[in-house]
Amino acid sequence: MRFTESFTPLHVIQQKLARLSHAELHQSQRGKWNILQHLYHCWMVERGVLAYIKLKTQDPTALVDVLVQTRLKFTIFFIALRLGVLKVKAPDVVQKFPNEMSSVDLLDKWKKTRQEADAFFVNLPDNFAQKGVFKHMYIGRLNKGLTQKFIRLHLRHHLRLGRL
Repeated sequence: MRFTESFTPLHVIQQKLARLSHAELHQSQRGKWNILQHLYHCWMVERGVLAYIKLKTQDPTALVDVLVQTRLKFTIFFIALRLGVLKVKAPDVVQKFPNEMSSVDLLDKWKKTRQEADAFFVNLPDNFAQKGVFKHMYIGRLNKGLTQKFIRLHLRHHLRLGRL
């Protein structure tokens, strides 16, 4: 299975965006991010996660086991987020947006990032994949499977927030 196979497909996002006007894409949602900002943020997260994992897997001795507590924190984190009990402020690096955003340009960049991720993970040894290859700032070290689930749930969360 490709790394990004379980993520919301970009063609589905593209179809939803095609139904919206330029003004709707750029209209702030209740004083918060607009639709394109939510999507741009999600692309930057996917790109950042991939870059982090590429860097960390260069030194296999630095990879640690994923703790049972981490799996529990992961579940609680996303349940609390979904219920609206928890609000998380994204790190600054993934909430800086260009002044002008194009959905076509964004989806093109996003497609390339996903292709790069799929190509990278095809060659990631299984013993690396079971280790904590990504460190989430609140949850802790996530293995490949939990990282995929994080990206999938994170994107779904932002699609809901952007009302897509």
